[in-house]
Amino acid sequence: MALNLKNVVAEYIKFNQEQKFTASEIDIAILVRYPKECQEKKERSKATVIPIISDADLLQQLVAEIGSQRQLLQKKFPQVKTTEGRPRKYYFSEKSD
Repeated sequence: MALNLKNVVAEYIKFNQEQKFTASEIDIAILVRYPKECQEKKERSKATVIPIISDADLLQQLVAEIGSQRQLLQKKFPQVKTTEGRPRKYYFSEKSD
Protein backbone atom coordinates (compact mmCIF):
# COMPACT_ATOMS: atom_id res chain seq x y z
CA MET A 1 0.00 0.00 0.00
CA ALA A 2 1.39 3.39 -0.93
CA LEU A 3 1.68 6.08 1.69
CA ASN A 4 -0.97 8.76 1.08
CA LEU A 5 0.79 11.60 2.87
CA LYS A 6 -2.09 14.09 2.91
CA ASN A 7 -4.45 11.61 4.53
CA VAL A 8 -1.85 10.31 6.98
CA VAL A 9 -0.86 13.81 8.12
CA ALA A 10 -4.49 14.87 8.53
CA GLU A 11 -5.31 11.69 10.43
CA TYR A 12 -2.34 12.14 12.77
CA ILE A 13 -3.01 15.76 13.67
CA LYS A 14 -6.76 15.14 13.94
CA PHE A 15 -6.07 12.37 16.44
CA ASN A 16 -3.94 14.85 18.43
CA GLN A 17 -6.31 17.82 18.21
CA GLU A 18 -5.16 21.23 19.42
CA GLN A 19 -1.54 20.04 19.66
CA LYS A 20 0.89 21.71 17.29
CA PHE A 21 3.51 19.71 15.42
CA THR A 22 6.35 20.61 13.09
CA ALA A 23 6.69 18.64 9.87
CA SER A 24 9.69 16.89 11.42
CA GLU A 25 7.64 15.72 14.39
CA ILE A 26 4.87 14.51 12.09
CA ASP A 27 7.23 12.56 9.84
CA ILE A 28 8.85 10.79 12.80
CA ALA A 29 5.38 9.67 13.89
CA ILE A 30 4.67 8.50 10.32
CA LEU A 31 7.92 6.51 10.23
CA VAL A 32 7.03 4.82 13.53
CA ARG A 33 3.39 4.16 12.63
CA TYR A 34 3.88 3.08 9.00
CA PRO A 35 7.30 1.36 8.83
CA LYS A 36 6.36 -0.99 5.98
CA GLU A 37 5.02 1.82 3.78
CA CYS A 38 8.07 3.96 4.54
CA GLN A 39 10.40 1.11 3.62
CA GLU A 40 8.52 0.65 0.35
CA LYS A 41 8.86 4.38 -0.34
CA LYS A 42 12.63 4.15 0.14
CA GLU A 43 12.84 1.16 -2.18
CA ARG A 44 10.71 2.86 -4.89
CA SER A 45 12.77 6.04 -4.80
CA LYS A 46 14.55 6.83 -8.05
CA ALA A 47 16.28 9.95 -6.71
CA THR A 48 19.80 10.34 -8.07
CA VAL A 49 20.92 13.76 -6.83
CA ILE A 50 19.96 13.10 -3.20
CA PRO A 51 19.15 9.39 -2.99
CA ILE A 52 16.88 8.11 -0.22
CA ILE A 53 19.04 5.44 1.34
CA SER A 54 18.65 5.84 5.10
CA ASP A 55 15.78 6.68 7.44
CA ALA A 56 17.29 10.15 7.87
CA ASP A 57 17.09 10.69 4.10
CA LEU A 58 13.48 9.52 4.14
CA LEU A 59 12.64 11.87 7.03
CA GLN A 60 14.06 14.83 5.09
CA GLN A 61 12.04 13.82 2.04
CA LEU A 62 8.84 13.55 4.09
CA VAL A 63 9.43 16.99 5.64
CA ALA A 64 9.83 18.45 2.17
CA GLU A 65 6.69 16.72 0.91
CA ILE A 66 4.60 17.82 3.89
CA GLY A 67 5.70 21.42 3.34
CA SER A 68 5.08 21.31 -0.38
CA GLN A 69 1.61 19.80 0.04
CA ARG A 70 0.50 22.22 2.78
CA GLN A 71 -1.96 24.17 0.62
CA LEU A 72 -3.48 21.02 -0.88
CA LEU A 73 -3.75 19.52 2.59
CA GLN A 74 -5.56 22.60 3.90
CA LYS A 75 -7.86 22.67 0.89
CA LYS A 76 -8.85 19.03 1.35
CA PHE A 77 -9.05 19.31 5.15
CA PRO A 78 -10.06 22.89 6.12
CA GLN A 79 -9.64 22.05 9.82
CA VAL A 80 -5.89 21.69 9.30
CA LYS A 81 -4.26 24.95 10.36
CA THR A 82 -0.67 26.16 10.41
CA THR A 83 1.18 28.75 12.42
CA GLU A 84 3.02 31.68 10.90
CA GLY A 85 6.81 31.85 10.95
CA ARG A 86 9.40 29.14 10.96
CA PRO A 87 9.29 26.34 11.72
CA ARG A 88 5.68 26.14 10.65
CA LYS A 89 3.51 24.06 12.98
CA TYR A 90 0.52 22.07 11.86
CA TYR A 91 -2.55 21.47 13.99
CA PHE A 92 -6.19 20.43 13.71
CA SER A 93 -8.90 22.75 14.95
CA GLU A 94 -12.62 23.09 14.43
CA LYS A 95 -12.33 26.71 15.57
CA SER A 96 -12.10 29.49 13.01
CA ASP A 97 -8.97 31.56 12.65
